[in-house]
Amino acid sequence: MATTTFQIWSEGSLAATVDVQVLGVSRHPNTLAESVDCLFSSVDQGRHLDRADESLQIYSISKQEPTQWTPASCGSDSRSDFFVQALLTASNPGGQKLIRFIIPLTEGYITRSDIVPLRFVDCALVDRVVSFAKPLQCFETKTGQSLSISEIIKVATAGICAKGEPSTDLDVLIPGLDQEIDNRLSFPWIVPGTPVEKTLALVTANGAFLEIDDFGIRRAVAAMGIRLILLEVPGHWLENNTTVIDTFLPLHLTDPQSDEITEEIVASLKTYNKPIDGIITFADTYWPSVAAAASQLGLPAATPEALRIATNKYESSVYAGHEAYHASSLDEALALPSKHHLPYPVIVKPCGGWSSEGVSLVNTSDEFERAVRAISASRHGPEMVIEPYCDGPEYDINIVLQDGELLFEEVCDDLPKSADPNGPTTCSLGGFHELYSIYPSVLPENELQMAREYFVELLLSLGLRDGVFHIEGRIENSSVEYIHNDGIAGLAPRTMTQSQDSKPKPFLIEINVRPPGSAASRLPESTHGVEYWGVAVLSAIRDNTRMRALAQPFRTGPQYTGIMVFISADFPLTCQGIFDSDNVCADLMERRPDLRPHISSSNCLVKRGDKVPHPSTGRNTFVALVNVFSRTSRAEAQAIAHEVRAAVRYSFI
Repeated sequence: MATTTFQIWSEGSLAATVDVQVLGVSRHPNTLAESVDCLFSSVDQGRHLDRADESLQIYSISKQEPTQWTPASCGSDSRSDFFVQALLTASNPGGQKLIRFIIPLTEGYITRSDIVPLRFVDCALVDRVVSFAKPLQCFETKTGQSLSISEIIKVATAGICAKGEPSTDLDVLIPGLDQEIDNRLSFPWIVPGTPVEKTLALVTANGAFLEIDDFGIRRAVAAMGIRLILLEVPGHWLENNTTVIDTFLPLHLTDPQSDEITEEIVASLKTYNKPIDGIITFADTYWPSVAAAASQLGLPAATPEALRIATNKYESSVYAGHEAYHASSLDEALALPSKHHLPYPVIVKPCGGWSSEGVSLVNTSDEFERAVRAISASRHGPEMVIEPYCDGPEYDINIVLQDGELLFEEVCDDLPKSADPNGPTTCSLGGFHELYSIYPSVLPENELQMAREYFVELLLSLGLRDGVFHIEGRIENSSVEYIHNDGIAGLAPRTMTQSQDSKPKPFLIEINVRPPGSAASRLPESTHGVEYWGVAVLSAIRDNTRMRALAQPFRTGPQYTGIMVFISADFPLTCQGIFDSDNVCADLMERRPDLRPHISSSNCLVKRGDKVPHPSTGRNTFVALVNVFSRTSRAEAQAIAHEVRAAVRYSFI
């Protein structure tokens, strides 16, 4: 195959020479794409080169005059940047880099512009992946056969930079990359037809946007070419942010919601005067009002009644068949023990709460009074639910439905919390603070299957047939239980003898009519390859073709065992609660570079100077989320997770 020589000039003198050899073209029938492998090899180098050097000039050398390379030589700025970086990476003396270009073999438009990098997160054979595609970009059938390097780059939709020095490992590296492409791109990521730009209305940024987070809905709508209308209170930090939202519509939002909220949503959207394809919210308690507005506007949504039940923890508990009790005030709650024989132990929690705030395990009447008094009516509303406590292993199940059809589901294990009888005894935080979530679950397969079937049927019976649902549950009478070994929780056969009528069965904790939080979605995304926020957005506008495509996981299953490590705020009551540290995730990786290869992603959720409420107030504040993984075993992943928790440092004043 052809070889092209490139000279890199800096400050007017020749700095390095790199040969680019086109090795060959591989077809991947299951992916509707082909790949072209190019070997970048250093010929000589005069000095260290930096991409930030504004004097850099690239020339291709042939029998004719040298030709200067510009972004136009590659077809776009993103292609040019990737190519130049590949040249610089390979320009070290004796350096080599294998670069693979992905070329679609089917006509149509791309499901989302970042789909190739998204599916290659944490791929063991890859250093970096760059997409050259634009949102909704159309592609024609092309081939890399007999093309020059310039022509290959121009027709490619993405570039992959392989790890390591390939000089002696090409026979292993190239087949390995072939397997990864077949595993990660074996779904219709290019879909037929002509793309149509659609518009989605989002009611309140609460639950959807973090000022410190570029993921979630922000990344999804940008990559999929969807216009976003935000309905929020005037003066919101996103009001003038035209890079994120297309239009800002003022909306009077109150807590609790006003009786007029539905009519106000309708009136606000009617001022838009352009077609709207869907409406959504990620603040659970707004869903009934949003659904009622959708009905008036002729937009797709479930019924307000279905969403009222799903988003109210008392209503959903009763719907699931639990012996649950309801109180709409503190006095009503305090009167319950004298009116009913409460089936201790019980859980007391707000009907509209979040982040496990105000959730208490109660074993006696004295504990009951303390628990109901601890619920902050000003934060979560006055309503509360009292329901039986299930001591079985806890899990989260994420479910994707399209018109009642199950497109995808996955389950993770939530390890015992401090309030659980089998929870950790060394944790200073009480209650039901999240500690660790492990992907995928290792509960017995028959119990997992029961949970899948039960919760899908529960959603369908409510009339919830479309969307992404994040459900928390337990297995009652499970055949396994958690035991602790050197502080690490693991599942083992249950020691308690079960009677014949005590068979395992799923137990509902709560239904969330949304994906996991934008930061919390990153680990299931990298583990399975499904990005829930994009799927949820496509469901809301009923873009069924792209939704179905993007709900398909990796062909060979989860790529590793991943653990989400929740770092909660904890400090002495004598402190003011002022966070007095910089980015704890950056600090962790600087102090512990040995942990970096096992960290998929991390989010620092507070910044220096933030005022954080003490956990004793019932407020749960996470300082950071750190997602770790192991390709070797669950045990290794848990050991890494515990090391990460022990290594995190922060302080309060």
